[in-house]
Amino acid sequence: MIKIVKLLFGTAMAAALLAGPAAAETTTMRFSVWIPMTHPVHTDIYVPWAQNVEKATEGRVKIEFVSALGAPPAHFDLVKNGVADVAMPVHDYTPNRFTLTKLFELPFMSDNAIAPSLAAWHTQQKFFAKANEHAGVHLLALWTHGPAHIYMVGKPVAKLADVKNAKMRVAGGMSDIVAKDLGMTPFFAPASGAYDALSKGVADGILFPAESVPSFKLDKIIRYGTMIPGGLYESSHYMIMNEAKYKALSAKDRAAIDSVSGEALAKLAGTVWDKINTRGTEIMKTSGVQISTADTAFVADLHKLLDPIEGEWVKEAAKKGVDGKAALAYFKAEIKKVNASMK
Repeated sequence: MIKIVKLLFGTAMAAALLAGPAAAETTTMRFSVWIPMTHPVHTDIYVPWAQNVEKATEGRVKIEFVSALGAPPAHFDLVKNGVADVAMPVHDYTPNRFTLTKLFELPFMSDNAIAPSLAAWHTQQKFFAKANEHAGVHLLALWTHGPAHIYMVGKPVAKLADVKNAKMRVAGGMSDIVAKDLGMTPFFAPASGAYDALSKGVADGILFPAESVPSFKLDKIIRYGTMIPGGLYESSHYMIMNEAKYKALSAKDRAAIDSVSGEALAKLAGTVWDKINTRGTEIMKTSGVQISTADTAFVADLHKLLDPIEGEWVKEAAKKGVDGKAALAYFKAEIKKVNASMK
């Protein structure tokens, strides 16, 4: 009997010793989430990515979602300084930090999100990586949210005069540039602050992708939507990880995380955005939002005012040592390639 007890005790101790190091090797990354955790970007992009990370690393790396550890524009620095391990900031929220990624947000690029999302990642890797605008963090992936359109509380928009001096909520960056060039009065607020801005009359309307109107509960406030072919811009989002935390992982786990990030994550995000933008339009129609598409004359007027933005970006890119014309041509060609592959 004593021998049996000793044997069982020894077996248990051996199992504990074996289990101990394995447990110690598990790294938990805190992902600071500044959007509602019920938002489809969280449930359909963040969560599947986190599951893919855990699976790819065989459970050695896990993602823990926590409520926002700071304001939306602060998330780059939160990750850089180690307050959060992972986050998804928006390039437009800190426009002075990023120049090259404005390419992904230029007007009239695409009627969907999947093509510019994949094109953006390819262009980032081919042309922008050396400029390292995301210095201080590990860039996991980037993508766009799909075409932004014009949504108004009080009146429809069918021509430029209809938006002259209108107070428009913008995200900063490209949306701010577009609003000013169209004669609007831009009002900055993160997406999470859009409801207050519109419900309190601080803003007359908003430049947003279709999904975001119902997701931020604006479909009961917004009464009119004007869809712009190609979109007025496509906001660029990116996912980052604390550099020290990333480098502390084994080479195997870093490779595993990168394998489910990068192009794979850009494709996932673009696909999800297209799905939820379609659903967003359907919800708005059900809510009584009157939706129309800009006519040929209106679109022509928009192009006259906004097309010069491309040339301005090319000049800015040159200051970063990047051939802007080549990058722009490549980005457009990649969008066409992805769209052609889906036909």
